[in-house]
Formats: sequence, C-alpha cells, structure tokens
Amino acid sequence: MEPVNDERLIRIVVYTDDPVLGLGASVVLTSSKQFHVTTALPEAYALIPLVEQIRPDMILLELAPEMTLGVIAALRVAVPSSRLVIWGKNFSDEILHQAGELGVAGFLRRGGCTSEGFIANLINIANGSSAPAEEVPEHSRRVALTQRESQLVNLLAQGMKNKEIAACLGITEGTVRIYLSKLFAKIGARDRFEVALFGLKNPYFGQATWDGRDAFVTESDEVRARPVLRSLFLVEPKRRRGYTPAAGE
Repeated sequence: MEPVNDERLIRIVVYTDDPVLGLGASVVLTSSKQFHVTTALPEAYALIPLVEQIRPDMILLELAPEMTLGVIAALRVAVPSSRLVIWGKNFSDEILHQAGELGVAGFLRRGGCTSEGFIANLINIANGSSAPAEEVPEHSRRVALTQRESQLVNLLAQGMKNKEIAACLGITEGTVRIYLSKLFAKIGARDRFEVALFGLKNPYFGQATWDGRDAFVTESDEVRARPVLRSLFLVEPKRRRGYTPAAGE
C-alpha cells in the first residue's frame, strides 16, 4: 500500500464491542482533524461488508472475544490494501505471532498512552513507518496441525478424558491413545495437560464442525461446532517477548 497522503484524511474503521470505548476513540481521532472515522460494533463479521464498501486506509480492531483469527484473515482478503491494527490491554506471544503471520501491521496497547501518542502511533502505522511486532521469541516454534490433531488439542483443552474423546470422534480408546502419543511427540509435550495448556493459550481460527470421521463439514451445526486451530505457537515459559512501548507511553 502506498503511504497515506498528508493532504487528505486517513479513513479508519474502528471496531470494538464496547460502545463507550468506540465513542471515545472516535472523538479522539476526529479531534485530531487527520482521520475520518467510522465506528463498527458489535458483530465482528459485519465488518467485512462494511470495509468492502468503505475501503478504509486502516482498520483498528479491539482484541474482543469475537475478533478471531478467522475474522482477521477474512478482512485481509476483503481489503488487502487496508492496514490492520490490533488494539488491546495485553498481547500474548501466541496472538502476536499468529496475527503477524496474517499481515497485521501493528499492535497498540490500551492504557498508559496519551491521546497524542495514540494518534501519533496510528499515523506512523498508516504511513508504513511503524514496524509491526513480528519478532519471534528465541525459544519458540510453530507446529502445523492436521484436522485430527486440531480436534484432539481442542478436546483436551476442554478437559475430556480418552473415553470421552473416543465417543466424540467415533473412534476407539486405543486409537485415541495412538493419536495422542503421536501428537505429544510432534509437539514435544510431556503430557495431556501440557497439550491442553497450549490449546488454551493459542487463539482459535474461527469455527468449523466435524463429522466424526476425521473430516470437517461445512453445514452450520451449532451443537457440533468446535473451534479450529490450524497451528500451535509454542513459547517456553519465562522467556517472553519484550514489548516496545507505543509513542506517548
């Protein structure tokens, strides 16, 4: 995307599931006389037709429960020229890595930042002069998951025992043990609890369903719907990424 021309307003769409937060961001950005603001809430997927119509220079996304990686990926496809910025109180290494892989241009931490710093940071990102937080921690790795492995990680994260997993997937307990043994070796996990922890820490990539025969189905079925993990981003404990403060922090 070409750098934003200073002679015109930066068109920005602000998404949040909090109306008060959205209003505050809109007032601050509008008062700078450098942004044309459209606020979107609360349905995350309603963003897609909105941004396709507006074609904004930037989309500011609060890290709300509905803001899944699936929504972010869909936004990148819908408006590839828009710069995506994630806005939240805290960012795990997992969300920084996986959102960065999807092409998120920057991350802003809520709190501890003045309105001037907030505006300056967004202008920097809009002009491409702010580096995205893409650095991968030294002791980390990404492990791609098959559909079956994604199912197993999700079910372990729900606290299911082997018998319950077998019933859910329509396979035998012996087959579950074989699958889990291979999954532990692939991830490098010591036990099922460590796999469950990895599953809970990694952000889910939207929703999908499966039919019990190791194949996802496309029809809508809320009863059988389960989150999907395409990969696990693994970070050793106590070796966390450093955070570069935003302008004004």
